[in-house]
Amino acid sequence: MVKLGVIGYGVRMDMLADEFMGLLEKVQITAIADKNQERVKALLTKADSREIMHEMEIDKIDGLWRKCPMDPESIHFYDTAQEMLDQEELDGVLVGTNCDTHAQLAEMVMKRGIPLFLEKPVGVTREDLELLECCDREPHAPVVVSFPLRVTRMVREAKRIIDSGVIGKVEHVQAFNDVPYGFVYFHDWYRNEAVSHGMFLQKATHDVDVINYLTGEKPVQVCGMKSKQIFKGNMRAGLRCSECDCCGSCMESTYHITQTRNDIPRSDYCCYGVDTGNEDSGSMLIRYESGMHAVYSQNFFARKGAARRGARLYGYKGTLEFNFTTDEIKVYDHMSDQVSVIKIGTPPAGHGGGDYELARNFVQLILGETTESVAPLGEGIISAKVCMAAKESSEEEVFKTVS
Repeated sequence: MVKLGVIGYGVRMDMLADEFMGLLEKVQITAIADKNQERVKALLTKADSREIMHEMEIDKIDGLWRKCPMDPESIHFYDTAQEMLDQEELDGVLVGTNCDTHAQLAEMVMKRGIPLFLEKPVGVTREDLELLECCDREPHAPVVVSFPLRVTRMVREAKRIIDSGVIGKVEHVQAFNDVPYGFVYFHDWYRNEAVSHGMFLQKATHDVDVINYLTGEKPVQVCGMKSKQIFKGNMRAGLRCSECDCCGSCMESTYHITQTRNDIPRSDYCCYGVDTGNEDSGSMLIRYESGMHAVYSQNFFARKGAARRGARLYGYKGTLEFNFTTDEIKVYDHMSDQVSVIKIGTPPAGHGGGDYELARNFVQLILGETTESVAPLGEGIISAKVCMAAKESSEEEVFKTVS
């Protein structure tokens, strides 16, 4: 039996727990380090009481009941990671804390020689990434970074087609992410930019990793631009929709998100408050070692049918386009009128099945059934470097070297 410990058990770790517990004959979560243990126990049992959630400052627990229920009584709880690591014999550790602590906790786990599953972004400062690079240079237990998109059916099939040479070498990329649930990043904890460090590191890190993976190229230079046009205002800091007289007229209020738009809010902080951080759109140009470049753009106020996520990759012989929203890949032959359309059948949950693949790979690494991480630490570092450079570039109005 593989015994796992979790440092920081929030909504994201709860999603992954279902995937790990889906490997019932192999996996058990035996220890959790989290200061808010009542919130964790509510997540473990999928309590859905508004009163309980309000008391614990849980704004929303994902709607469905657990696929694999867990008994909190079977888990040892700790206030700190240090306590858990000192007292438990663990086969692997999952780090799911807020982003500004990822690197330090990763070092703590890696120094003990324990396999690590690390949430993205792996770091949010230059110092974070330098620390992780030092750790990665030394011999260490396996590390899997939470990059589920690279192991989805969609991206793996795109990679297979590109590697077959059908479109020729990729010489240009146009990538896009129009996020239909973008309001989450302005109502929930993400709105605190001191923790999230902006939307390049929060969101683009996934897409940059996919571009790097599909092209097999090394990014060397970045130019970024970002803007905040919608989610800004002068409402008081800390204001919640439940406290605001504008709730009935504001389309970003909890009332209209649920009743008019039929979306699911994760929190009800006012997105027009003076304390709301994060840009609501951003773009970057990435130059790669061969001289080819990619352009990527993300938007957080697109809604409903405007949603899309994917890319076009151009070679001399053809163009490959994939789109998670339409669940298909198109291959355009440049030498004929032929267009091939491939329907993927992406699973509806768990990041399109990517979460399960990450969980399975992590357990296989622990058991010695494989020696290859499908999302190694080095790739997490490279993606974070690109996104950090894009953030710096957008603020300094200069091109930045990826270093």
